[in-house]
Amino acid sequence: MLDNEEYSHGRRRSVDVGGLALALENQGLGHGWGGWEEDEQGETRYAELLSDMYNHTQTTVSHHVHDISPIVIPAHTRAHLINSLDSWHFEPQNLPEEEVLFCAQILFESLFRIEHMREDIGVSLDDISVFLKHLQPLYCGHNSYHNFQHAVDVLQASQAFLCAAGIVPPVSILLDSDDCTWRPNRLGKEGRLAFDLNNTCLFALFIAAIGHDVGHPGLTNMFMKNAKAPLSDVYDNKSALEQMHCALLIQAMRHHGLGKLLDRPDSGFRKMLAGIVLATDMSVHYQFIRDFQSLVDGREYSLDRRRLLFCQAIIKCADISNPSRPPGVSHYWANALMTEWTYQASLEKRWSLPPSVTPSECPLDQVRGQIFFIGSYAKPLMDLVAQAVPEMDIFACQCTANLAMWVARKEVLSSVPAEDSPYPPVAIPCLRLPEDLLTSFPLTLPAFVLTADEPPASGEWHSIYPPSDSSSSSDFGSDVHVDHPIVFPSLSPPASPVPSVGSSYALATRSSSSSLASNTSDATQAMRAAYSASVRKKKSFHHRYSWNVSINSGSPVTLTPPPSLATIPKAVLSLADSTASNGTTVTSVTAMVTSPVGGGENNGGLKVP
Repeated sequence: MLDNEEYSHGRRRSVDVGGLALALENQGLGHGWGGWEEDEQGETRYAELLSDMYNHTQTTVSHHVHDISPIVIPAHTRAHLINSLDSWHFEPQNLPEEEVLFCAQILFESLFRIEHMREDIGVSLDDISVFLKHLQPLYCGHNSYHNFQHAVDVLQASQAFLCAAGIVPPVSILLDSDDCTWRPNRLGKEGRLAFDLNNTCLFALFIAAIGHDVGHPGLTNMFMKNAKAPLSDVYDNKSALEQMHCALLIQAMRHHGLGKLLDRPDSGFRKMLAGIVLATDMSVHYQFIRDFQSLVDGREYSLDRRRLLFCQAIIKCADISNPSRPPGVSHYWANALMTEWTYQASLEKRWSLPPSVTPSECPLDQVRGQIFFIGSYAKPLMDLVAQAVPEMDIFACQCTANLAMWVARKEVLSSVPAEDSPYPPVAIPCLRLPEDLLTSFPLTLPAFVLTADEPPASGEWHSIYPPSDSSSSSDFGSDVHVDHPIVFPSLSPPASPVPSVGSSYALATRSSSSSLASNTSDATQAMRAAYSASVRKKKSFHHRYSWNVSINSGSPVTLTPPPSLATIPKAVLSLADSTASNGTTVTSVTAMVTSPVGGGENNGGLKVP
């Protein structure tokens, strides 16, 4: 932990921050960034935030590596889960935690039955298995919606859409006794957009689906902007959560042999992966609709752009697929999301922040919210994508049927007094305590939570990260240490909220002074390399600035989504202590249509002996 002197005079004087600030100054960048007119202050503050993001990303991922053995699925459980995964009535929320993980493994196994997938990707199923075990605790089990069950739900929905399109096999192919491979049957489907995808695109889509919300705090981008969370500053309030998901996902991949895909020259894998994840930000929803509509209408795009747009369409449909599920499943996820919104609304009230979500307090409010969301977002998206993938029309029809059900329910509720409603009130479980927020990725915390100016109101809050000799593998091989417990301030905001994280931000899990001295070269080179690769200043998906990646270039596009988009949230990290073999404490953070999944014995695909 850095000494307090490191934070004197309004800035840190650590070598890594100084090195990055120097790099920014040498390139004439960072001037005026974040609202500061003074060049030095803008560069230094910018460098501090990037350094914090770098350290916390590595520490969060590294301290969850505790079991590197592949997943082993009992035979009887495997058969049961395979059948569940081939049904559109899939309900991961009703499965034991380990079986949710098994489902993710099984879906990747089915993907690897595609001809030449193993050779094209160059990673083993064992690598993927360990990666999935690592990824699961990076999601927050406290979240009612943005949790690992949601990630697996999105992965299963993506697989179902691709299976309906005929470009991946049904999961039931794993029940075959022979270890045959599978290839799509393109006969009569020449020119279909789905068949533009190659194996690399399919794998990127699967990885994006399972990792698209990793580290989600259960709060929206708008909440973090209003609360002045440092993460919003890092990304200039542009898709901050989605950028964080990319950073954590990529770091986790590098731990388990998947980094070679990110660095493979000319593969486009990293750009594809980031572009898919970033598309899940609802603030760019209408821009995506315009782009995909133009593709459907026949506009000429490059092959890479066509592939990206199609993958984005699939994950967007999967991410908001709940309204297209059978009614019982759809109702569960609607209630789960409402629980998260209610928690966020309680924090906004507690901290006097502008309200950014409107939780439903009665059945009629919930019905109106569902009608608005399905009619404005889910159904138009499903209908549009079904134009490009006719086989997805069955999902769009279910979405339409669910919308009609909600409309009918609204008519009933509107015609009777609330006390005579035939429907039960909205069931909101007991909300988590505000203190649970402290288990989030640190930079998602409001600035006044990170400020140590005031003593704790009751007791001390300690860092979620334990002492560690070093981090595991990373992008740049830098070590990260925590030498002392970290004291959290009171969760009550100061009378005048701190506008942003500043000199009093002492939460970053940095190296000790001696460790920093020994790792100066690596850290400085890493930061310089990051910025040389156009950190934040490269154009990315829909012309936003990105720390990790770039997607497209071109003239800036002004997006003007409706105000209601701010109320659409996009899972606080669940951590458990365990003791390693060396004694070190480690913290590991009915159905209204026939099931459309499967579509017959290989869904028109061809088995390859």
